[in-house]
Amino acid sequence: MSLRVWLILTSTTAGLLLLAWVAMQPHDAERWPIRWLEVEGRLERVTTGQVRAAVADQARRGFFALDMEAVRRDAEALPWVAQALVSRQWPDALVIEVIEHRAVARWNESSLLSDHGERFEVAGTGGMQGLVRLAGPEQRIEEVFATWRRLTGTLNRRGLELSALELDARGAWTLQLTDGRILLLGRESLTERVARFLTVERELDDIQDLLRIDLRYPNGLAVMRASDVVPAESTEQEKLAERAGSAGERDHHG
Repeated sequence: MSLRVWLILTSTTAGLLLLAWVAMQPHDAERWPIRWLEVEGRLERVTTGQVRAAVADQARRGFFALDMEAVRRDAEALPWVAQALVSRQWPDALVIEVIEHRAVARWNESSLLSDHGERFEVAGTGGMQGLVRLAGPEQRIEEVFATWRRLTGTLNRRGLELSALELDARGAWTLQLTDGRILLLGRESLTERVARFLTVERELDDIQDLLRIDLRYPNGLAVMRASDVVPAESTEQEKLAERAGSAGERDHHG
């Protein structure tokens, strides 16, 4: 037997004996405590203290006795945590890598959407700035998110930004730009209607206090200026924006 083979067999046997000895020992926290609880990841919304506190009960059970799945669940129960990757490091460390949600939109004024389209809720975020407003039936949340992503790319290439997108119960879309202009897009030919708007968008810049562009016509559009709004119906641009979806499908178009 060569020396190399002998060394491999010896080290393997020693490793097996060590594992057998460990398996025979009581796996209580006093004998095998967690001395190091490492929290990793790019943390902006969650603190390492919050993560440690969330998993503390499991960590107290010790290196072998703790439930890894329970540790993961406890960490992911924190409001901003999207995913927690949990591992043990011999002989006394528990490592938790945290991946946070990155909020990009507000959904139906009550929830947040991450950059992956995941819906989550965090108390006290009602005044959070910089989020697009998305709204629609709960069962069509994926469609609304995907449509927002697609339209955002189209509009950004023309230097425009979308601030709100709504899909109403009848399937009609209403879009609002960050400059306040509202686009009524109807239920069909969404991409074509946005493209039609973009072909005349520079000409529309010449219209003073332009508020709403109705693109539900087959080959054209209609515009409404803020000064055209009857005061008794609405004197605030915000109120018109909120009602645009329901008001838009009231008459003649699809």
